[in-house]
Amino acid sequence: MNEAKVLQWLGMICLLAGIARIGMTPTSFIWGTDSVPELVFGYVACILMSVGSIALYLVQSRETGVLGFISVLGIIIGNVVTTALLFMSFVVDTSQPEPDSLVVAISGMGSMVGLTVGTVLFAIMTYRAKVFPRWIVALHVLMLLGMFLPVADNKLFALFWGLTYVGMGYCIWTGKLTPGAVAKPGAQKTLGA
Repeated sequence: MNEAKVLQWLGMICLLAGIARIGMTPTSFIWGTDSVPELVFGYVACILMSVGSIALYLVQSRETGVLGFISVLGIIIGNVVTTALLFMSFVVDTSQPEPDSLVVAISGMGSMVGLTVGTVLFAIMTYRAKVFPRWIVALHVLMLLGMFLPVADNKLFALFWGLTYVGMGYCIWTGKLTPGAVAKPGAQKTLGA
């Protein structure tokens, strides 16, 4: 399997991760926040996002450089830590209050910092790189603004987060990146277009 096919399949993983993340919103409305169905969707989404997010850097690595890599690394680490925290919710009784420990506090904070800072930096780098269509950057802004919507338990945030990944995954899978990115020497080989 060549590099273009690997990148294309990583794009499909991003698309599937976005669909899984979107699944958290209706399940939280139907069965409640932190219900088993919602947590299963979140767990699957975190695993897929941890794997597929590297494609977000690979398609624009020349344009984003080290900062692009750091932003995606923050997103990946945030998803990996969130995956571990979600796994613990399947093992430990979630009806009990969370244990007060330094590890739990650091893990939760590290996950949020990695995801939030990584996403903000990634959105800025993506805007500057001009590889993804501009509506992808708009989806990132919408996702970040979705954190502040006055909805109980922030149930709509997963919807916006998932839409962002579906959009990026779709662009990578189909090779529908900006014309400037596709016209670069060797880019068609890389993008599998």
